[in-house]
Amino acid sequence: MRRFAVIGAGTFGAAMAETLYEENNEVILIDIDSARVQDMQDSATQAIQADATDMETLRTLGINDVDCAIVSLGERIDLSTLVTLHLKEMGVPEIVVKATTVEHGKILKLIGATEVIFPEKQMAQRVARRLSAPNIYDQIALADDLSVLEVLAPAELVGKTLKDLRLRDQYKVNLIAIREPTPRGEMHTILPRAEFRIREDHVLVVVGLDEDIEVFKGISRH
Repeated sequence: MRRFAVIGAGTFGAAMAETLYEENNEVILIDIDSARVQDMQDSATQAIQADATDMETLRTLGINDVDCAIVSLGERIDLSTLVTLHLKEMGVPEIVVKATTVEHGKILKLIGATEVIFPEKQMAQRVARRLSAPNIYDQIALADDLSVLEVLAPAELVGKTLKDLRLRDQYKVNLIAIREPTPRGEMHTILPRAEFRIREDHVLVVVGLDEDIEVFKGISRH
């Protein structure tokens, strides 16, 4: 079990806290709005009304002992910057901060954020990729140059076994799972063996460097 602090209970922060809590993590949620805190009482280990811009308050709440802190304070660049600085000075090892602009993200990185996210921009990019290429179900960045791709099986791979395909050797991507439709229309996830044979309705889940993912997407469009 990991210990998390989620600072800010807006739409993003609340969803983050609730998901982390459902995954059996210890979650301390902090927001200055009492109504938001009350709404989250059953979605976190502790939901506390407090001013997270005060370092002593953070220390009193034990935030210096968490494994990871997530900062989501809406459009208030000044507040998220100050809280990030406090967390860094307190020695929190992992600090994930929601940013509003590229410049804001650069500042957050400089003062100690270990990861900066742009939820709206990243979601827009994912939807745009899916709309521009209907055979691509999703693409998620894992790091600056590493992504996971979900793509409908390219025609030239259909009917072949994983052993025959040698995806790692040919395309420099690793297949981590296959999703296939069930009779009820749901998607079932499979961890395939080397003898597994690809069907045209299979969705391949692969991971690789972005440049190699782009090459693999190229064969998927043919």
